[in-house]
Amino acid sequence: MRRNLPPKDLFLGKSIPRIPDYTITDYVASGNNGLLYRAFNEKVGNECAIKIVPIENIGSEDHLEEARKANRLDSASVVRYQDVVYYSDRDAHYVVFRCDYVKGHSLRDYIEKKALRENVDIPFIKIFLGTMFNLLFELKQRGYQHGDLHAGNILVAKSDFDMSGQVTFRVTDFGVRKLTGQAAHASDYLYVAETLRKLLDVVDYRDCSGPQRYVYEVLRNEFLGRHLIETDPTADPVAGDPREMNSKLDRLERQYYDENDQHATPRSMLTPFDFPSCEQIGNSHLLLQSLYSDRLLGLREIQSRSNIVLTGPRGCGKTTVFKALSLDYLMATGGDGPESVSYVGIYYRCDDLYFAFPRYSVAERLDAIDVPMHFLVVTLLAETLKHIEAWARRHRELGVDLEAREEALVEMLWNVLGLGPPDSPSANRLATLIGRLTVRERRRAVNKWRRVHIVSEAIDSYVGPGELISACRVIGQHLPFLQKRPIYYFIDDYSHPKITMALQENLNRLLMYRGPDVFFKISTESPVSYARQDADGKKYVESREYEFINLGLRYTITKAKHVSDFLHDLFRRRFRAVPDYPVSELEELVGSISRNENDIARKIRSRPRTVPPYAGCEVIAAMCSGDIHYIIRLVGRMVEDNGGVDSLSGDGAGPVISVENQNATIRAAAGSFMESIRILPDKGPELAKIITAFGIVARSYILHANSSNGAGKPPRQASRIEPHEPLQLSSDAQDTLDELLRYSVFIEDPRGKSRRGHPVPRFYLRRYLIPHLRLTFSRRDSIPLNRSEVDALLRDPEKFQRLMTLKSSDDADRRQRQLDQRIDQGLLFEEGDDVT
Repeated sequence: MRRNLPPKDLFLGKSIPRIPDYTITDYVASGNNGLLYRAFNEKVGNECAIKIVPIENIGSEDHLEEARKANRLDSASVVRYQDVVYYSDRDAHYVVFRCDYVKGHSLRDYIEKKALRENVDIPFIKIFLGTMFNLLFELKQRGYQHGDLHAGNILVAKSDFDMSGQVTFRVTDFGVRKLTGQAAHASDYLYVAETLRKLLDVVDYRDCSGPQRYVYEVLRNEFLGRHLIETDPTADPVAGDPREMNSKLDRLERQYYDENDQHATPRSMLTPFDFPSCEQIGNSHLLLQSLYSDRLLGLREIQSRSNIVLTGPRGCGKTTVFKALSLDYLMATGGDGPESVSYVGIYYRCDDLYFAFPRYSVAERLDAIDVPMHFLVVTLLAETLKHIEAWARRHRELGVDLEAREEALVEMLWNVLGLGPPDSPSANRLATLIGRLTVRERRRAVNKWRRVHIVSEAIDSYVGPGELISACRVIGQHLPFLQKRPIYYFIDDYSHPKITMALQENLNRLLMYRGPDVFFKISTESPVSYARQDADGKKYVESREYEFINLGLRYTITKAKHVSDFLHDLFRRRFRAVPDYPVSELEELVGSISRNENDIARKIRSRPRTVPPYAGCEVIAAMCSGDIHYIIRLVGRMVEDNGGVDSLSGDGAGPVISVENQNATIRAAAGSFMESIRILPDKGPELAKIITAFGIVARSYILHANSSNGAGKPPRQASRIEPHEPLQLSSDAQDTLDELLRYSVFIEDPRGKSRRGHPVPRFYLRRYLIPHLRLTFSRRDSIPLNRSEVDALLRDPEKFQRLMTLKSSDDADRRQRQLDQRIDQGLLFEEGDDVT
């Protein structure tokens, strides 16, 4: 909101007393907190920019530091401050900034104004990103944030006398957002992502050449879909690293030619370890087909006729399986024969929703509740119609004359949606309706939300959750081949904080709908990133409104053989996708080394203490908590550490990669994963301390406690927490637990029970960390804790470690006796109690 701004012509023709040589000649623009002018110095023929901000809009001395910060930067893209002075006029007081003057327009103008939009193409976007990455690199090195890096603060300059004809980008207004009091993105990377999305929307994909289409796809699916918006370095090592992003940007067109148009052929992988995550594959359905394994755990439940909430660690295959079950994928890979399609799968990725409604919160105007719902409904319906039409025209054996039914179907859909059709002979054609929904109706919802705070503007009619269900019924009535084929909507990456809890509660009015013909499959990054209620206050109950599938838990507790079979199939496909790769099976590469975890625990307990090497297919499978892309990268790192592909010429007498080399790589990778947790934003160091404390206590159990669950009383091998009683944690402890679950450091198993029979979740340690903590892969034992001990682990891990670490076998026996005594007496543990 513009506040306290004087008339824009008030300063024209004037000079600021403390900048006497410059006369203000032209008004340029106004922002939220100030006015921008061009000023000219006739003495030396120089011009500058003058920004005049009412002092009420400043409120502190921060503006001086922001000016200094900009001037400290070496980047040529930064607009520098020449002076900051104070000025009073007619009892009004201002802060005046004198800056470099940049001839050109804001990047916002290039996006919004038709005359400038024509200049936006893929080379333009690459220059923009390269400029941003260089600036972000320096900001990161200096520990700075810009704080307000939106398109209005990025200027586009182009000189008529530059023979290259290239544009340059200049950045201004460091940190102004915090002075205006408006909500900001959490990082500069999210601002760049938001601008990149808008620029890609300007580009007409159909007009792009082959290499430019390839660049467009990578920017859309990898930079926008992951690198710029990801805040978890455990999920994407490129995230938050502008040097790596810039390097990747520079390689794109060369990579297109090197890989011989990789998005059109599945034989484009240079190594079996390329594309560890589905976002990197983009829209290359043939490549996805060559890598996708139908032995993915949980696949049958995902395909069931029920609403599903699917979660698991980043890289566990949620996106891969959702894409591979979509009708779009089946048509692209030839698997869409009518006899093979039992449901119509429509894939939708929520970063589209995020950029339309960033940082969504409930509007004060109750009549605006359906604005984001409208956006989602018209988007899903347009995708549904587009794919069903393409499928019906492709397979005449479906028995439907689409041309004969099209007009009646579309006319009915206009009525269901309450939209007036255009006055055109083609009004009742599918292409007309799809175009209206895709462009005009989506844009109408987005524009309205941006202006929803303007009370004087009426809220027009927007569709609610029921219209999509009604539209799907109408489609089924007009197209008989759909009557026995339900529609599955695969809603990917529906995760807080990107899709805020408030936005989820709004959209859950649709996505938790239960019916016989339409089902919603939702993926979310963790159990705590999904809102289990809607905006009407209705709470959704697992096993009634939806089924909850945690792939991390599924891989953690499933029989080792099933995990191993999946990984063998996964790597077999990857090895075969690279022509003439010297190995064809995972076992050939790393060998099969049988493990007895009890014997390994005894060796850890022995003197001198030894930890047998981590190596072989069995260890790789045991390390998997559903984090498939980590396993792919781990095996790729083994090959690199072994000397690369040229070193894979084994003699057949043993694994191609030696046990010693495997152990070294696995330990190093687990350590790197621990370090990536430590550098997580906000709570990273705290989470690392919790892991360390748990690992030290768990190892003390191996050294001094015996298991009561195994024959011969082997050492107790705990890799999970088992609370005795329902957890009623302090708010700080609960927040920390949520972060542990969000990043899948611990994986929740809701099937546990307390000593009194109450349901209490158990928490499994992420198995990728086990080699770092020097534990075993046994899943038999746990560390039993009362609620005060769980609270201590989460709030004061060093105290927890001090109190809970076993010092001797006598210490272990005493603790067990105390536990047994309290259990026999039927006592629950109270807050503040401990068993030490």
